Amino acid sequence: MCIHNRLYALIFRIVFLAGCGMGLYLNSGLPSGKPAPYMLIFYTIQSNVLCFLFFSCLLLKTLLDIRTRGIKGVTVFLPHFKGAVTLAVAVTFLVYHFVLVPRFVSDSGHTYILLNWQNVLVHYFVPIATVADWLLFDKKLSFRWFDPMFWLLLPLNYFLFVLIRARIGGIIEIVKSPYPYFFIDVDLLGWIEVLKNACILIFFFLLLGYFIYLIDKVGFRRRRPKFGAMQPK
Repeated sequence: MCIHNRLYALIFRIVFLAGCGMGLYLNSGLPSGKPAPYMLIFYTIQSNVLCFLFFSCLLLKTLLDIRTRGIKGVTVFLPHFKGAVTLAVAVTFLVYHFVLVPRFVSDSGHTYILLNWQNVLVHYFVPIATVADWLLFDKKLSFRWFDPMFWLLLPLNYFLFVLIRARIGGIIEIVKSPYPYFFIDVDLLGWIEVLKNACILIFFFLLLGYFIYLIDKVGFRRRRPKFGAMQPK
């Protein structure tokens, strides 16, 4: 499935950037007058910033294509890197919804508010809209078999960033730890458990990447005409 209409894609991407930008703004601390630059340490915010930057460029490319090539058609912009962006932000949704939310819910003493615009936009709207944009407006059959392995570079680089920052950056006030997430907290779990968790997550991310690859290759492959069917001359 691919909608060959750049105007629809343009409108979708404008809405996307508005929602993504609002989510980043609400998480920046600026609405309360207390800027919170430490939020940039969190994977969620980094993946949302990546999406905002990528879709800003994609929006400009879509506008340029409309001007030079017309409304009908598809805008192609760094498709292999878009796969990496799609995987990176899909991880944001999955880890938040299936790992962090259950922990928050089970912690009766936790004051974290799960469903507000601040959380919904960055954890649900942006990941779902990013996947939807790829499904609806991108040409398929463009990924290479080894792309999912390269897509792992984004979460792997984040893991290394967290480990280094924890040693030189000190405590993150909002979580009372040098580590932004409990499952990679070396002080809490120890190196063996953290590396075990990291390997499990990376393996899961690789499976997710190949699931995206299979959707691209199998789910959207054009059906070949049946044997004996009339062929266009």
